[in-house]
Amino acid sequence: MTTVAASTATTAPARWSLAAAGLVLASAALQLLASLERWVVAADAWTRTDRTIEDSLFDYFFPADPWENVGVSAQLYGVGGLLLALGVVATGRAFPPRVGGAPVLVAVVAGSFGLLGLHALVSGLLGAPSPLQNVGFQLVVGLLSALALVALALTWARRSWAAAIAALLLLGATLPGYLFSTFSIAPMITGYQSYDTTPWSETVVAGFTGAAGVLLLVAAAVAARRPR
Repeated sequence: MTTVAASTATTAPARWSLAAAGLVLASAALQLLASLERWVVAADAWTRTDRTIEDSLFDYFFPADPWENVGVSAQLYGVGGLLLALGVVATGRAFPPRVGGAPVLVAVVAGSFGLLGLHALVSGLLGAPSPLQNVGFQLVVGLLSALALVALALTWARRSWAAAIAALLLLGATLPGYLFSTFSIAPMITGYQSYDTTPWSETVVAGFTGAAGVLLLVAAAVAARRPR
């Protein structure tokens, strides 16, 4: 019985981490598809003369009035955000922290990603921003999520260095991380700062998410190799 219990205790982190990796990587794939919907599909077929595809009117990361959906970009990103929230929950199960407030940190991060995803998904389905479009509220939640991710990274570092790095990479998927990508990273990639939304800003966010998913795969592999 002792051997079976020890084996279960050892494999549980690997299984949950593998599930988390799958969810986060699926989220990254959907985020990438959403960005391609805007910056490749829509951009190549663009015929409008009143606005360019770089106009914030078409930003699907956080739809706010006035807003227009580009294809199904908002729906793709929205589902991706919900999967990312589930991935955070699964990571929390994989490496349950030994400090009392850690479940609250997981809930804050998962809730933040879930709200972003739900807002984008509902907005895309409605064709108009959902009631969750309050920018001030979302910024506060995004900042709390970023702080919670840093705290989780410090906590998870005691159990898995790979999970800790994944938490830090997910900072790029928060609302503050998106703004940083838009105004700093994307301009470095494209070589110029757009008058509004620099191309590939959302792709950078997808890259951060994908990198976090890869690190969670590493975390699963390390957990599986631990001696039973």
